[in-house]
Parts: sequence; structure tokens; C-alpha cells
Amino acid sequence: MSESTLETPTTFDPRAFRDVMGHYPTGVVVVTATVDGAPVGMVVGTFSSVSLEPPLVSFMPMTTSSSYAKLRVADSVCISVFAHDQLQACRTLASKDPEKFDKVKWSRSPAGAPMIAGAVAHIHGRIDHEVEAGDHYITLVAVDDVAVNRPVTPLLFFQGGYGGFSTTGLTAHVDESLISAVRIAEAARPQLDRLAQRFGCSAAALVQVSALDQTIGAASYGGDSDADERIGVRVPLIPPLGEAAVAWSPDQVDRWVSRIYPQDEQVISAYREVTRRVRDQGYAVSRVDLDPDGYAQLGEALSEYAGGELTPARDRAVRTTIAGAGHFFGGTISESDTGVDLASVVVPVFAPDTEEPTNSGLVLRLCHLPLGVDGATVQEWVRAMQDAAAETTDTLRTSARKDYARYAAAGLRTA
Repeated sequence: MSESTLETPTTFDPRAFRDVMGHYPTGVVVVTATVDGAPVGMVVGTFSSVSLEPPLVSFMPMTTSSSYAKLRVADSVCISVFAHDQLQACRTLASKDPEKFDKVKWSRSPAGAPMIAGAVAHIHGRIDHEVEAGDHYITLVAVDDVAVNRPVTPLLFFQGGYGGFSTTGLTAHVDESLISAVRIAEAARPQLDRLAQRFGCSAAALVQVSALDQTIGAASYGGDSDADERIGVRVPLIPPLGEAAVAWSPDQVDRWVSRIYPQDEQVISAYREVTRRVRDQGYAVSRVDLDPDGYAQLGEALSEYAGGELTPARDRAVRTTIAGAGHFFGGTISESDTGVDLASVVVPVFAPDTEEPTNSGLVLRLCHLPLGVDGATVQEWVRAMQDAAAETTDTLRTSARKDYARYAAAGLRTA
């Protein structure tokens, strides 16, 4: 084993060392304890998992830290992992304000250490030992208990600033794509208003903003509908969702079914059949009457997905729930049907100036519809929506042609 070179003088500027290390993001936690009956704590960006057997974690405080001088004598500590939206709590607890614990929400752990409310996770333990390493200590904490409190993405420190990370790549959170989506969706504004008022429901225009997502670009409400279709909310293009948005493009259908996990040829074949059915009948529906409780679970999963910033593990769990909802979608309503409860009806808006029907990236959707209707009523809804979609296509060809040209040029449907 070679000898340590820690005593060898460095030849580079310490600022260069800090700059290079700043290119590596770190998570942000606060280590807390109760000492002499009062809460104490310090924010660190050097937290790390060390060992599974025995369970050990570490953090690295500066040797000159007055906060650590108090923490190191505590019987127990709690490490709270900050969530991406807890920047203010992070800054408060990192300050030298003697009343900083009065300005954040927290509760005591069973061992008496402060647990910060809203944190991603809490790790409870005891300082086991420390190793002096230059101007820092490497402090090892023996872990007694752990718990995920809130499965969202954590707060990160990167190049002198704080932020989060996205697991979804290009989404409706990107300003350029959202602005473009809203402009395209506004081409359907008169039609949305008319549909919502005529049928006493909510009407929305959804625009594809990436290969993975649609977003609500415009919405209108009629009758007693008190729905809140938030502009910019993400709607995933993951089977079974989005069949009307992809059905008229073989390439998009291929990409759509490629997101099925695990890849099962029978399931893939069934979803390809769904898109063929949607093309033949010209619309897609989702039925809530098949399983109201299951549809409520799907709604909760979609709300989580729309909120974004899920941890990768939670994102997979949400996608699994969505993938298991196929029985609500892909159906056909005949005029002889009775007692139908639909959650939504969706029709495509076709691209202007094409000989064959082609997805434009825009669909019209009705939600919060009257329940217990017959098939003839549903067919009336579909015909009115198809007429509205045709009018919207004409708007994309004429008064909204420049906005649509920019949208098409950006390639947001295939990004």
C-alpha cells in the first residue's frame, strides 16, 4: 500500500478545486439533535450512505463548526433529507438565527431529535465515531431507524445554487413547449366554449409537447361543472392513455407501445388493436362505470404524475398503476347501450393540408359528463366533437397557421 500524500503541497489554485468539485451535484440534509433541552442542527451537503451491515451513514462537518461542536455530544441525531421544494427551510436552518427552529415545522423523534416536516426521509441514529480529514471531520452515524416521509425528488446543491432534478426529460414544464402548446390549443377556444355549454361539462384541448407527454393547453366549463383543468398539467402518453393522440401515426403507435413494461407481445398486440379501433370509429372513450374505485386510484396516480418531481421509484409505481388501467380505455359505445358512465371522450384534431387523416398533436376532450346516458347520447357528443375538431383543423390552416407551423417545426411531438 502506498504512503499517504496528504502532506504534499498542491500546485493548483484552491478555487479551481472548488470549481471542479462544484460540477458534481450533492444532496442536502439537515442533521439535528436536542442538546440541553434545545434543538440544534446544521445543514450539510456531504451526506452519504456508508454501510449496510452494520447500517452506517456519514456526513462531513468542518472542524471549526460551532453547530457540530454541539451536535457531537448529543445522544441521538435525526438526519432529514430536504425535498426539492424546501429551499426556504434549508436556508433558514443553515442560518445563524438563534430562533431558526421557531421558523420551520418540526416534531420530535422517539429519541427526542427534531424531525423536519415535509422532508423526503428521516434517518435516526447515533454518532459512532469521527475521523479528522484535513479541515473536515468524517462523522459516522450508526443508524437505528429509517423512514420515507414523502416520496418526491430531493433538494440538490450544484455549482453554488440549489434546485431539484427531473426524471421526465422534456415536459410541459419547459417554457417554450408550454407557450407553443397554449397557442395551438387556443385555436380550439370557440369550439371548447360551445361544447362545454352545450353538454354541461368540461372541455379541454390537449397538445403533445414531447414523445412522452401531452399538456392541457386550454379548457372551458359549462353547466354545473366545477372542475379545474389546470393549464400546463402533464398527461402521460403511456398505454392505455393517449390512444387518440397517436392512433393515426404508425411511428407514434410504435413508440407508444414500446413504453409498455414489461414488454409482452400479447399486451402489445392488444394495444395495437385499440389504436386500430380508435382509427375506425374516430374517437376514444374511458368508462368509469366499469370500476369506480379503480378509476379513482387511476385519478390519484395521474395527479401525482402531473405534479412531477417524483422519485424514480415512485415514478415507476405511478406508471405501474397507470399501466394497470387498460380496462377503462379502448372501448366502443353503440347506440343500443344504456346506463353509460363515461369519464372522457376524446377526438383527434387532424393536421391541416394533408390528404390522409394525420395526428396534428392536438386532441379535444370532454370530461365531467352527465352519467347514466344511452349510446345515442354518446354518439351525439362524438359527432359534435368531430365537427369541432374539423373547425379547429381549418383554424390551424388559416388564422393559426403561423403558430401551427412553429409548433410543427419544433418537432415537439417526436422529441
